[in-house]
Amino acid sequence: MLTNSSSPFRPASSSRYSLLTVGTLAILMIVARLWAPYWDTHNVEAILTWDAMGYYIYLPAHFIYGDLRTMAFAPKIIAEYAPTVGFYQAFQVPGAPLGHLVTKYPIGMAILEAPFFGIGHLMAKALGYPPDGFSAPYQISIAYGGVLYAVGGLAILRRVMLRYFSDFLTALTLVLVVLGTNFTQYGIYDSAMVHGVCFALYAVLLWGTLRWHETPRRRWALLIGATLGLLVIVRPSEAVALVLPLLWGIDSVAALRAKGALALRYWPHLALAAVAGLLAVSPQLFYWKWATGHWLFYSYEEQSFSFLHPHLRQVLFSYRKGWLTYTPLALLALVGFWPLWRQARPIAVAVLVYTVLNLWIVSAWDIWWYGGSFGQRAMVQSYAALSLPLAALLSRWPGSAPADGEAPPWRSLMAWPVLVMLVTLNLFQVWQYMAGIIVPDGMHSSYWRAVFLNAHPTQTELARLSVPKARPGLAVQWQLRLVGQQTFDQLTPEAGGVACAGLGGSVAWRLNSESEERAYTPDVAVSVGQLRAAPGAWLRAGGSVYCEWGAWNNKLIIDIRRGDQQLVWHGLDIQSRLIQPRSWTTVYADVALPPDLRPTDVVRVYGWAPPGSTPCYLDNLTLEVAERR
Repeated sequence: MLTNSSSPFRPASSSRYSLLTVGTLAILMIVARLWAPYWDTHNVEAILTWDAMGYYIYLPAHFIYGDLRTMAFAPKIIAEYAPTVGFYQAFQVPGAPLGHLVTKYPIGMAILEAPFFGIGHLMAKALGYPPDGFSAPYQISIAYGGVLYAVGGLAILRRVMLRYFSDFLTALTLVLVVLGTNFTQYGIYDSAMVHGVCFALYAVLLWGTLRWHETPRRRWALLIGATLGLLVIVRPSEAVALVLPLLWGIDSVAALRAKGALALRYWPHLALAAVAGLLAVSPQLFYWKWATGHWLFYSYEEQSFSFLHPHLRQVLFSYRKGWLTYTPLALLALVGFWPLWRQARPIAVAVLVYTVLNLWIVSAWDIWWYGGSFGQRAMVQSYAALSLPLAALLSRWPGSAPADGEAPPWRSLMAWPVLVMLVTLNLFQVWQYMAGIIVPDGMHSSYWRAVFLNAHPTQTELARLSVPKARPGLAVQWQLRLVGQQTFDQLTPEAGGVACAGLGGSVAWRLNSESEERAYTPDVAVSVGQLRAAPGAWLRAGGSVYCEWGAWNNKLIIDIRRGDQQLVWHGLDIQSRLIQPRSWTTVYADVALPPDLRPTDVVRVYGWAPPGSTPCYLDNLTLEVAERR
């Protein structure tokens, strides 16, 4: 339970349950990482892909290839491991000689990953893997390095929590953070991303802040400064963390004066913290000076903040990446500010101001959905601080009150299942994300409703990601009639056909974005008059796809034109959880037939590989009319 005292809080009398909890969670996280290893996967599902590759690339560039300037090794790595679509992780330095690159992402994550990179390099050499920075040993080492940072953060956060809460409440809060939020995704599966590491750094910052305010010592001041500096060079927007030590312990004008007097008395500590922070930030400054000629350099190019127009509604509630939409347990932490304010205002002020400012900064980023992710990943690191109001609410939870004020049993029976349901929902949605049901980007209300609590969505439901409107009624109420088909069997190799690659050894089309001639398949083209469709009819466009490991970014197009005028266009994302590597899978989408079409309008179905798509084979494209029975 919290105390109302403004002096240093009394530690919990016992801590065995929370210690056992951290140990159990550590084992679960390490074992869970094995559920989706992706160690030796040559595709974008591997560990060191997309943004994670950008944070990490300093290490192989410097220590293996000795080429941090031009990164000429990158095309070969991309061709071999396919970790990204296009090398967006670095770009040409403005005004520098052609080929001189600067990385988009800061250097802090690479510094923290360096020990695990070294382990991976030794493993690669010892086990006969290519010592190229991206083979399986590097992937394993970096993945588990991120998990260990997250576990370390939990261990340190436990010590912070025990200063204010009982052993039981500390244990319960840690369980809810790990299993009830999208920390599950970023502390375990996407552990090469910055969020689990930043969570650990926030836990260290809270511990250093707490200890310095209890007993001002130089070592705690050094810890605060160094941690703040690391946070900045891991993720620059985390500079907002300065608010926590700055406002810690301030809940009144008198407390503000006392804090000022404390700062004046221990100003050498503040100077040490500033020096430690500057030393921690210096690797980034030296890299920018070396790469660009400037001590300060904005490396995110056109991406920036709109502080006067933050996307608060989308960040909090959208189906695309809403924080509370995909992590509803976070709402309990926000509600918890009320009991935290009443019981421990000296820390509530600092955590509340930090939370408000952090949410504003997260929402102000122009790419507010933060790329491919589960929920609002930019909030994960803040769970270290938000654990305090969450635990404060749990201290008032029915069944958690002291015996003399215990809530009626019926309230406990109603309240505790809420926590169980929130944890269950989170774990199920994380499973959906890892299984490709919840997609990294592009979620919207229609698709969200189609897959919510749905473990086995059909192709009809999955197609709503690309074609949101669903055909009404039950499938048995409709009958399908084939009106057009493209089997590619008439195509010669010179015309683009691939013999013996299609269904049953027939001819297929190899869709490949790298070849202009192969980026589009021959189409199925049928005039509206030839459809002979009844009023209210729908169209179904389909085909069969074969791929080595995924048909990423490829699309099946449904296009209705009136001469050169495009009337209807839908692009079905071929890749879905139903796509099985090295086997043929049928994909399709249903589209409403507009009532105002003319008989001479033409319906076309074809495959398209946009730039950056992965090669796949298509066969047996079909166009069907669906009419009510």
